[in-house]
Amino acid sequence: MPSNEPLTIRQLATRFTQVNGAPAPKLAVLPHPLMRAAGLLSPMVRELETTRYQFTAPFVMDSTAATETFGLTPEPFDDALREAAQLLRAG
Repeated sequence: MPSNEPLTIRQLATRFTQVNGAPAPKLAVLPHPLMRAAGLLSPMVRELETTRYQFTAPFVMDSTAATETFGLTPEPFDDALREAAQLLRAG
């Protein structure tokens, strides 16, 4: 799958708001014990435990093989963020 340069969640949220002319995001980290406790009440939060590794260490996708083999390239990142905002507004 073609992918753009890796960004942290914080970088992605900031870029999304910049591209779409929105105020800067206010992000906070929830401590792991708090997430585990919330998981006792919420099945959705409980399932986040299975992807915790993606938020505690670099999780980088590399699309070099797809690009070299099939000539696939990702959509320009800012265009994708604008399109995502349009889809969110459309409901």
